[in-house]
Amino acid sequence: MPHFASPFVTASDAHPIRSRPPPREIGRFAETSSVRWLRRVFAVLNRTAPSASARLAYALLTRPPRVPERAWEAAIRAQAHTSALPFGTGRLAVYEWGTGPAVLLVHGWGARATHFGKLVPALVASGRRVVAFDAPAHGRSSGRHTTLPDFAAAVAAVAGHAGEIQSLIAHSFGVAMALWAQAEWGLRVQRQVLFSSLDHCQWVTEEFARLVDLPSAVIERGRQLMVERTNGRMTWDALSVADWLRQSTAPTLLLHDADDAEVPIHHFFNLMKACAQRPLDLHVTEGLGHHRLLGDAGVIARVMDFLHAPGH
Repeated sequence: MPHFASPFVTASDAHPIRSRPPPREIGRFAETSSVRWLRRVFAVLNRTAPSASARLAYALLTRPPRVPERAWEAAIRAQAHTSALPFGTGRLAVYEWGTGPAVLLVHGWGARATHFGKLVPALVASGRRVVAFDAPAHGRSSGRHTTLPDFAAAVAAVAGHAGEIQSLIAHSFGVAMALWAQAEWGLRVQRQVLFSSLDHCQWVTEEFARLVDLPSAVIERGRQLMVERTNGRMTWDALSVADWLRQSTAPTLLLHDADDAEVPIHHFFNLMKACAQRPLDLHVTEGLGHHRLLGDAGVIARVMDFLHAPGH
């Protein structure tokens, strides 16, 4: 989840929005000049035109930031077989490396397929075919706005295009969308590696509301707009990552960094608690944060050990 532009998941609810915590120096919800400007805009709209405030919140929450691709990511992408998969009224950019059993990679909000680039060589060297894609309105896929159901449906569409998926590797908001695709879109995987996951899709909208000082009625209306504009394909109460993970039967490696400034470590513990009756392989790091976790040599070795373990 790169710099602030629009959050990536969702907030609660019937509870009033709590007062804003101390300013954050890093992470999606960091205090920046753009955030301070947005806070002033929302302050005016909240007083004079709350409906417009809700529409602006909706627009920001459904428009992923497009972050420039780094040189090492472009190099990995250049090695892929690239195709365009029709999806809705647009297309998804799909990338494949290697041959063998398929591993599906699902990136987070505001990221792109090559965010996993440092994992790809290890997966290919192990005799696997790596399949990744840019989600709707991300990377080289079409569109500027997307919804949660479209993201989850895209995961299932790419999986259908790729054929049988042996393993799934997902990061951040992509974890939620991959698990939702399993629960509602029929995606089947034999094992899964889940990085830096939040515990409920409502959390981000609440964080967004705190960041820009939105009254609970305004953010609630923004969430309702998402429901209405997806023709009821989603309800916020049902978007529980913890519930989806508990229902999933695939062997699972859950990873998180203790110093994650994007999705705090308490989400990891909440998922553990929710899945107390369901076996999980667990791995916690320190000092890698939300993004460097994906490229750390020790973490990559742990992932490969999990994928090669008996029964996996």
